[in-house]
Amino acid sequence: MPHAFARKSPLTLWGIVSLLLLTSCASVAKAPSPPPLVQEEAASETGNDQHHFNSLPLILMPGLEAVVLSDEHRHIFTKHLEVSSNPEITEAQRALVAAKTSSFKTSVDTEARIAVTPRAELNVRSHLVAISENIMGIRVDSFASTDTSSGTSYQTQWFDLKHHAEGTTRDLFDTDANWVTFKKLVTRELNNDPQPHTGSPLLLKNAWLDSVIFDLRGNALVQLDDDALSTEARGPRIVSVKAEDVTDLLSNFGTSVRSALTSPRTLSRLHSQLSTAAKVPQANPAAPQAPERKVAPKRRSIDCSTQKCVALTFDDGPGPKTARLLDHLKAGNAPSTFFVTGPNAKLRPHILQRIVSEGHQIGNHTWNHRSLPSLSPAQIRREIDRTDTVITEAVGSPAALLRPPYGARNSAVDRAAKAPVILWDVDTLDWKHRNTTKVVKAAVQQSTAGSIVLMHDIHSSTVDAIPAVISGLRAKGYTLVTVGELMGRTGLLPGETYSSGPHPVTKAAHKAGKDRR
Repeated sequence: MPHAFARKSPLTLWGIVSLLLLTSCASVAKAPSPPPLVQEEAASETGNDQHHFNSLPLILMPGLEAVVLSDEHRHIFTKHLEVSSNPEITEAQRALVAAKTSSFKTSVDTEARIAVTPRAELNVRSHLVAISENIMGIRVDSFASTDTSSGTSYQTQWFDLKHHAEGTTRDLFDTDANWVTFKKLVTRELNNDPQPHTGSPLLLKNAWLDSVIFDLRGNALVQLDDDALSTEARGPRIVSVKAEDVTDLLSNFGTSVRSALTSPRTLSRLHSQLSTAAKVPQANPAAPQAPERKVAPKRRSIDCSTQKCVALTFDDGPGPKTARLLDHLKAGNAPSTFFVTGPNAKLRPHILQRIVSEGHQIGNHTWNHRSLPSLSPAQIRREIDRTDTVITEAVGSPAALLRPPYGARNSAVDRAAKAPVILWDVDTLDWKHRNTTKVVKAAVQQSTAGSIVLMHDIHSSTVDAIPAVISGLRAKGYTLVTVGELMGRTGLLPGETYSSGPHPVTKAAHKAGKDRR
């Protein structure tokens, strides 16, 4: 049985069964389109789209929010889910991410990592994969690259909302004997798989079965880690065990989980429920809204070749704190540039619309926040294109700029970018210290004419710092601009990398130039 939560808390859920996780497995009746929802496709890290799962929209559970954390120097990026009404689920997600982060740091020589190619990286992302009145499922995809190995592992956390309990894959099965039987069934399917592998599936490890879900027919789907059956990561392996072989092996908890995944509502029924839910005030103020109109950016006449300009830039959003940041920027009349990630952009198109309408600029920060030099050209383009698609859907045009995660780039990234690559010359380290005073000090004291300042709008401490950053830079005579305005007449070329803008030409230098002529 799954272990009990440390404490109980009331739960308020919409009685909506999991949307079609594997939509190709069943057909449903035609009906009017439901209200717009965000649904994020979670594809494999290898670029192999043969198997993928659809992540459900976070709006299906009030108070459910994605929280992004990063360690820019160690190349660590994590996204986990938190539920305001369920601290136990929040703690379970935090603990899982903390354990993976700690393990990664322990396994990597951080001092020697700079010489490693590709550089070591940890990328952890949580996806909502099931939700009903009694069950919630969160799958965690963890890509780790160290000095000795590279690949993605998969783990699904199951939560019994009625009994306040968390369960693992093992808890889906009734007895130890049933669990052994299930492992034998997985082994049988692996042995029947014509795809060659190394190692013996007879030695199937429990850790390889950390992620098991059910399709609409009730078949058990096991998502093996990339390198589970080979020392060379070859992408995800999905092993299917037939429903009739699994049914009698399940525990009561496992039966509830499968029921949550195998009882699809018709679209008309789903439409009715979502329409009703849409009338209820949302607990999450950042709940996605359908873009109502395309917006055009404000145009200003700024010449940074004669003015002292600084460009403030914000990565990893838009997040729950971005609206408050925009309030500060509007009050301070400080146009800035936002480098957004695909899932966050898809979740908050209304924030993207506000960014553009208030005179700011949008840049592309990729979909999965992967270190791009470790990917193939096709994978790099996919990371960029998927994000550009959702940006275009929100504001009518793709991003004109690219900021590669961690600033990691090489010639292959530059060629695949097809856009100017924007780095920075002032790093506030806001992701590291989470200290408002230090953010202000770094941004104001380190900036010079032409500086591009790196910050992240996912941190409250950074948002809190912005009024003082604006006033501090203005006191030193700086004009705050977008990256596009900073480059101005010098322009930006696709595939070229920029860390700062031009320095203004002083009157004395201008006169000296004329005298030399």
